[in-house]
Amino acid sequence: MDTIRNGLSRRSVLKLGAGTAAVSFLAMPAIGRAAPTSLSVANGGGALGDAFKAACFDTFEKKTGIKIISAPYMEGARLKAMVEAGAVDIDVTDTDSSEAAPLAVAGLLDEIDYSVVPKDSLIDGAASKYWTSCYIAGCVLSWNTDSAKDGRPKNWQEFFDPKFKGRRTLWKNAAQTMEVAALGAGQTLDKLYPIDIDRAFAMLDGIRSSITWWTSGAQSAQLLANGDADFGMCWNGRVDPVKQQGGPIDYTFDYSLHTPGIWSLPKGGRNRDTAMKFIAHCMDPEVQAAFSKLIPYGPTNDKAFDILSAEERARMPSSPENRKLSVAIDGDYWLENGTKIYDRFNTWVVTK
Repeated sequence: MDTIRNGLSRRSVLKLGAGTAAVSFLAMPAIGRAAPTSLSVANGGGALGDAFKAACFDTFEKKTGIKIISAPYMEGARLKAMVEAGAVDIDVTDTDSSEAAPLAVAGLLDEIDYSVVPKDSLIDGAASKYWTSCYIAGCVLSWNTDSAKDGRPKNWQEFFDPKFKGRRTLWKNAAQTMEVAALGAGQTLDKLYPIDIDRAFAMLDGIRSSITWWTSGAQSAQLLANGDADFGMCWNGRVDPVKQQGGPIDYTFDYSLHTPGIWSLPKGGRNRDTAMKFIAHCMDPEVQAAFSKLIPYGPTNDKAFDILSAEERARMPSSPENRKLSVAIDGDYWLENGTKIYDRFNTWVVTK
């Protein structure tokens, strides 16, 4: 799984300080007597939250008696404020390595205890010091099928070509958006990094008037399904359910970005030991397979692929069949360059 060795996930680097299947999990260590009665887990909600609840939250509660309370997604700046105030009321966060990297550098995350969280069967790059990757999403070229009757972009170069008429939707975030803009400028998958930032911004300049921004995965799919956008960048787990339900959406894994979702622990949480056991539960292959059956994000435990059918694997970005024309987002690149790129991107967005 070399293509996801240094992957980021669906969400971007944030400027810190800048303003339903039951699953057996027999091997999980027993919770001690002092364990809490509940854990608070921040996550992206929507279809993702539903999959977490059925595959991870409910099965953990069934095994341990500890209830998982689902909390809204916690952005990096809000997590920073919570930790610095010493009022940590979130035990685990569903974030991504692009967001987690600067948080870890700032000392805002606890280390993962891999004597509790099993890592032997995890894909390369999934077991990091301050987070554990729990699924792989794909940032994919998507389109409204009614609009596509008149033609659609076949790749990111056509997507960013002003001569290709249509309304575009892009994520209002530097990470991932800069990658697809760079691909639009002609950078290739195997030479995507370092990103030619000037050329990427030139691509955005060329289509500025046709961009509708989205700020959540659910919104991106809704914009396309409603016909408010003709084509766009979306996460496969958001557009695939709409497609499966007969909605006017389709997408391709060609030239997609692999983006892992991760579990991390805000520094100073009161339930660290139990939170670690929750992460261990989520990494079990049966739990991961159940999760991927509910939303087509790929497992990070290699053994989970053996549980999934060929048809199910075909809908997942990290399956062997879909890795050939994809690239993993480079976490090291964003760790080193994220702040300055994000500053420039945010300024560009608000500049007329």
